Amino acid sequence: MLLVDSPFSNQLNTNYTPSDPEILEIRALLVDPTDELARMDTQIEAMIAEIEAIVIALNQLEEQRELLKRPIDAHRASFHPSGVFLRTSFEKYSSSASRPSTTPSSILLKRLGPGSHLQAFESHFIHYAYALELDPYSLQSSPGRWPQAGESRGDMARTRLRSLELSSRVLSFIYPLLQLSPDDLPLLKHLRVRLRANIEKQADKNILKAPALEDISLRLYSSAEPLSYPLSWSLLTGLKLETYPQSGQGGLDTAGALDMLRRCPNLLRCELRITMGHHFDLSDDASPIQWIPHLVVPKLCRLQIGDWDPKDIAGRIGDSYMTAHIDPNHFTSSSLHELLRSFPMISHLRLAAFSTAFDGPGSSLDDSFLALLHPGPPHDLCPLLTHMVILAPCAGFSDAAVLGFVRVRMALSTPLKQFRVDFGRGPEVDIVPDLQPFISNGLRVELEYRNDATDVHVWKFNPKHGLEQRMSLY
Repeated sequence: MLLVDSPFSNQLNTNYTPSDPEILEIRALLVDPTDELARMDTQIEAMIAEIEAIVIALNQLEEQRELLKRPIDAHRASFHPSGVFLRTSFEKYSSSASRPSTTPSSILLKRLGPGSHLQAFESHFIHYAYALELDPYSLQSSPGRWPQAGESRGDMARTRLRSLELSSRVLSFIYPLLQLSPDDLPLLKHLRVRLRANIEKQADKNILKAPALEDISLRLYSSAEPLSYPLSWSLLTGLKLETYPQSGQGGLDTAGALDMLRRCPNLLRCELRITMGHHFDLSDDASPIQWIPHLVVPKLCRLQIGDWDPKDIAGRIGDSYMTAHIDPNHFTSSSLHELLRSFPMISHLRLAAFSTAFDGPGSSLDDSFLALLHPGPPHDLCPLLTHMVILAPCAGFSDAAVLGFVRVRMALSTPLKQFRVDFGRGPEVDIVPDLQPFISNGLRVELEYRNDATDVHVWKFNPKHGLEQRMSLY
């Protein structure tokens, strides 16, 4: 009988005192469970002994492994690529170009391989500072005379490379790297290239064919169309592109940017600099009003339209939410409505005007704009909105409209957490007492007014505003 079925269960843990016959019955009930408990204790003790023996054996094996591993590592270090490269470099330059000093140094800048790269290695066994005077022209001459000892080991290093950044004003220094084949860089995931020289040959873009490449940043000059670059567009999760035209060819226009985004369905971060066709007009098909609703970026987590200080742009919020930094002067009220309708996942919205407005300051953000953001049909814009910042001079709505907006938003299942407005005017009515209950419940509210009329922003025409319109997509 299991003790859970004992007839004395109801009397246990009470002040009940059993009679003599009941005591005999209880003792009989405990015989089998007591024997089972003793058997389990014996098994536990045996298993503990086995575990202790295994731990002792494991410790002994680890000690033996460490004794074997140390000399193996020491032997491998003797033919490490950096050591071979340093030796072969010293052999070539020590007699003519090296000037030893008594100052210790751990950094060496040198030329490696037949016509290949400039690299800096850290080495704990360099005891003197060597000044290597490298002439770019002499480095390119007679590449066959370069030492070959490190080539196979350099190949091994390339195949393990996962991140690479290239920056040079002299393209010839990094030509060999740009021409590496996909087999040379099977694990490369992150690539940054900044060049001031012109890239024309298709072979100079071989590095873009790396099969695992998923995050790329390019800033270069080329007459080739960016869409012709040999990238695996569908694999990219990060893309930053600044390509400047040469002789009127190349560069990126708005139509090309849209096509590029359609090829990149997995983008999480994207910044495209429009370097062709800077001027946008409300009637132009290339204006933001026309092309924003046609963006195909299902995984976009940050959207930026207009010029922003990078310090003002928040980091990534999360895979399920989206931040938007928008200059409303690129839009009319209806087009801004269309933009927000196209991105229902926006949780952090920041609106600030840094460019010349089409119809004057504050033309888009008035009381009717805030009414569009009220929940429910027919608009139901930004249902996940939790943080909203609007900076002067585009804040053209009334204090009463602000109060009504906050009230309806705080009644949602996803309420506001932050609301900030920088007005270019003085207060109309005091709405702070009406906002106090929401503030007590955690809402962060910032209302900034300008009482002095001389502080109010006055829009002035500036011809420089028409020379360049930068647009970036994150």
